[in-house]
Amino acid sequence: MTTTRTTLRERKKQALRNGIIEEALALIARHGIEEMTIDAICEGAGISRKTFYNYYATKHELLFDICVSRLLELVEGSIDEAIAGYQALPDRLTHVIALQKQHLCGGSGLEHEIARYSIASIGNSLASGATLLSVMNENFLRLYVASVSELKPGLSPGFCAEMTVGMIDTVILNALHNPDYDAARRYDELLGFLCASLIREPAAADAETMALR
Repeated sequence: MTTTRTTLRERKKQALRNGIIEEALALIARHGIEEMTIDAICEGAGISRKTFYNYYATKHELLFDICVSRLLELVEGSIDEAIAGYQALPDRLTHVIALQKQHLCGGSGLEHEIARYSIASIGNSLASGATLLSVMNENFLRLYVASVSELKPGLSPGFCAEMTVGMIDTVILNALHNPDYDAARRYDELLGFLCASLIREPAAADAETMALR
C-alpha cells in the first residue's frame, strides 16, 4: 500500500513539474525567455508561487532543466540512432551532424531561444556550462568509443569528442549571433573536416581489424 501511495504521489509531482515546463515553453514561444516570468508561469499553470518554488528555486533553474532535457533528447537520441543504425563512423557522424544541422537551421523560434540560453549558460556560469558540456562530451565519447578502431593512430575517443563538441558549439554560437552566418554550409564543412581529420583510411582500418582477429 505504501509503495502504491508513493507511486501515485510521484506521478502527481511529475505531472505538476511537466505542467510547469509546458507553460514555460509556451511562454517562451510567445514572448521569448526575457519576458517569461515566474508569475506568468504560475498563472498559466494554475499554481501558486509557493508551489513553483517546491520544484524550482529560480527561473534559471527551470530554464536550465529545460536546456539539459532538450540537449539530451537531441544529442543522446541522435547518437543512439547512429550507433544502432550504421556500422561505419563516417555514416554515424553524417547522421548526427545532419540532425544537428536540421535542428539549428530548421528549428523554431522556441528552439533557437533555448539554444541561445544554453550557450549563454556555458559562458556565464562555470557549473552550468560544465554540465551542458558534459552532456555533449559524454554522448560524443560514446560515439567515438563505439568506432575506436576507425580513428587515426594517436587519437583518443576523448580528444575526438572534445574537439567535435567545441566545433559544434562554435557553429551554434555564430549562427545565433549573426543572421548572415551560413550555418548549413558550416555543418557540411565540419562533417568533411571531422571525417578527414579523425578517421583513418578504410584500408588501414580493415587491416588492423583483420590483425586483431
